[in-house]
Amino acid sequence: MNGKQLRLKKNAPIFLIKIMDNGPGILSSKIPDIFGRMLYGSKFQSMRQGRGQQGIGIHSAVLYSQLTTGKPAKIISKIKSAKNAKMMKVQINILKNEPEVIEESDDDYPYESGTSIELEIEGLYISGNKGLDEYVRRTALVNPHATLIYTNPNREKITYKRVIDSLPKEPLAIKPHPEGLEIGIFIRILKNSTERSVASVLEKELSRVSRAVAEQTLKSAGIDAKTKPQEIDRVQANSILKALQSLDLMRPQTDCLSPIGGEELEKSLKKEYSPEFVKSVTRKPEVYRGMPFQIEVAAAYGGKIQSDKAILMRFANKIPLLFDSSSCALTQSFLGVDYARYGLKVESKVPIGPLVFIIHIASVWVPYTNESKNSVAGYPVIIKEIKLALQELVRNLSVFLNRKHKSSLFQERISLFDKYGIELAYSLSKLTDIEEKRVKAKIEGLLEKKKEEVKANVEESLSKGDVISSKIESDTSTEGEE
Repeated sequence: MNGKQLRLKKNAPIFLIKIMDNGPGILSSKIPDIFGRMLYGSKFQSMRQGRGQQGIGIHSAVLYSQLTTGKPAKIISKIKSAKNAKMMKVQINILKNEPEVIEESDDDYPYESGTSIELEIEGLYISGNKGLDEYVRRTALVNPHATLIYTNPNREKITYKRVIDSLPKEPLAIKPHPEGLEIGIFIRILKNSTERSVASVLEKELSRVSRAVAEQTLKSAGIDAKTKPQEIDRVQANSILKALQSLDLMRPQTDCLSPIGGEELEKSLKKEYSPEFVKSVTRKPEVYRGMPFQIEVAAAYGGKIQSDKAILMRFANKIPLLFDSSSCALTQSFLGVDYARYGLKVESKVPIGPLVFIIHIASVWVPYTNESKNSVAGYPVIIKEIKLALQELVRNLSVFLNRKHKSSLFQERISLFDKYGIELAYSLSKLTDIEEKRVKAKIEGLLEKKKEEVKANVEESLSKGDVISSKIESDTSTEGEE
C-alpha cells in the first residue's frame, strides 16, 4: 500500500493511492461489477464473517475518486491459471448504477496471482492516533498472518512482518439462528422464502432446527405445518418465534466466524510491544438478533508501551475502529468494569499504567450504530460477553501486578542490606567481639540466600503470570524510500 501527493487543487491535495496484494486474484469478467456496481458485494443474503457488509465500501472509494478528480479506478488482477494479468479502468454510471470500462488490456503482475487498484482522490493526509498511519499499524496488529508494506505520502516506508505462517480459517456461510432472532427479520425470511410450507422454512432456512423441532414448534403455536410461509401474519409469526426461542437449541455453528485467535493475538502484541505481561481471553460464540458473534480481548503491560494510562484499541472483524468511541458498546463495556476491585489504580474509570487493551468482536453481521461503521451498538448480550472476558483478563493482570509488586519489595529490602551490610558487619563485630570478616561472610551468605528467594519469586511470577521472559524483537522497520 502506498500513497503519493500529486499536486494541489484549491488548497486540497490530490493523492494517488495504490493497494496491491498477492491473493487469489479476480476473474476478469467479475472486475467491472466488483468495483463499479454498488451493493454488488452485499451480505444481506449471506451470513458469513467478512470485512465488508453492505457492498458500498470499494464502490464509494471509486465514486469519490471519480467525483473529486474525474479519474477512473485502475484495476489490475491476475489468477494463477491465467498467463497474463488483466488491466481495466473502471468508473460508475451513477444514474444506472452500472460499471463502465473505459480501457482494457493485458498487463504484467509481480506475483503469481493478486489484485491491485489505483485511485486518485482529493483529501487530507492526517497522522496521529486517528490517522491513516495508525489505522494501518492497528490493522497489522490484528492480522498477524499478513505482511503489510506501507508507504505514506512523506515517502516513509514501514514494514509490518507477519508473526505466524498459517492463514486464518476461512469462514463459511450459515443460516440465521432462532435465539435472538427479531420478529422483523423472521417475517422477511417467511415472505422471501421459496419453500412451500412454513415447516420447510423453519427446517431449511434456520440454523439448528430439525424437521421434528419445526413440527413440534408449529404444533405448540397452533399453526398447520403445511401452511404457506407467505400466508403467515405478524401475530402467527410472533407465536412461532416465541415457541422456537423457548426451546433449548444447540448453539449456532461457529465455522461462520474467523476470530484472530488467542495465541496469534498474543504473538502480535509481543512483537509490537515486547511487554512484561500479555494475556488474551476468547469467549465462546453467542448470538444477538439471530447473528453469531464472538468476543476476544487481550492486554499487554510494560515493555515499549509509552503511556501512563491504559489505551483501548477497538476492532470489528479485524478492522480498527478509530472514531465515535464514546457511543461504542466496546468502550462502554471497557469503562463498565470496576478495575479498582482487582487492585488496579484507576483514573476516570480507566486503569493507570503502561497498558494496552484490545477488544475484538467477530460476527457475521456487526451491529454498527451507523453507516460510518466506527462504533458497535450496545446489545445487552454483547456488553455482557465483553465484560465477562475483561473480568477474566483483569484477574490475570491483577495476579501478575501483585507478584511484580511483591518481588520489587523483596528486591528493595535486599538492596538495603547490600547498602548497609559493611556498616552492619562492623557494628556487630564490635558488639560481639567476633572477627569482622566472619560477620561479613555470614551476612553475605544470608543475602545470597535471600536473593535466591527473590529470584524464585520472580520466576514464579514469570511462569504463572504470563510474563514474557523471552521477548520477541519488533520486525517493524521505518526507512526512507529511495
